[in-house]
Amino acid sequence: MRIALLVIGVVFVSAWHSHSEAGPSLDAPLLTVSAEGLDYRAALGEHPTSLALARAIDARLTVRESRSGEPIHVQHCRAAEGGCRARIATLARLITEASNRANVDPFLTAAIAMRESGLNPLAVSPVGARGVVQLNPRFRGKTVPFVYNERYREQCSMRPGACQREVLEAGLGLYKWAVSRCGGDVEKGLAWYNSGRCDKRNGYASSVLSERRRLLKLAKEADPGHSAIFVN
Repeated sequence: MRIALLVIGVVFVSAWHSHSEAGPSLDAPLLTVSAEGLDYRAALGEHPTSLALARAIDARLTVRESRSGEPIHVQHCRAAEGGCRARIATLARLITEASNRANVDPFLTAAIAMRESGLNPLAVSPVGARGVVQLNPRFRGKTVPFVYNERYREQCSMRPGACQREVLEAGLGLYKWAVSRCGGDVEKGLAWYNSGRCDKRNGYASSVLSERRRLLKLAKEADPGHSAIFVN
């Protein structure tokens, strides 16, 4: 049933998401967006999925409010050019684009990224995995410049998107391969992504799916008019 809902979710999101969302990469235009008062609609245009995802991620990465009521985001995105909101907008668009190309629910992709790195492009795991979806440099990451090339990574680090397009595409390719390897079972595929085994008993799959539900809830709270679009 859960697998069916995820498939239905992809269909609904893809149908609702206009073809124009393919668009150019936001790594360039968002470099000029100021973090002060950034309006996600102004940054992303009429791109419903990207817009809803950006608002959900914004809420998810907000740790507290300032005395004036302005949200204060997690530390890791504050140094990005344009600030946290420029990074959030760019990553939301990149996640949506990569997910649409791979036919994966963007909210599931975002949940994997949140679970893997807290959506921090510069996160590094104990085994050296890097990027928002934590690619291992010994395996899938060895073909991705952001993972294996330190100088390239340094050049990317301050950009709003931090060169995560290639990371997301490689990660989604690995995820889809894992689901196929595990007989088409999404939860087992998620487990394989985490541990290299089609065994969902380690809790990783349930944590990712829980994160997806949380992001969907935040998206609906940010724009109640969209609540009927996204499937839980």
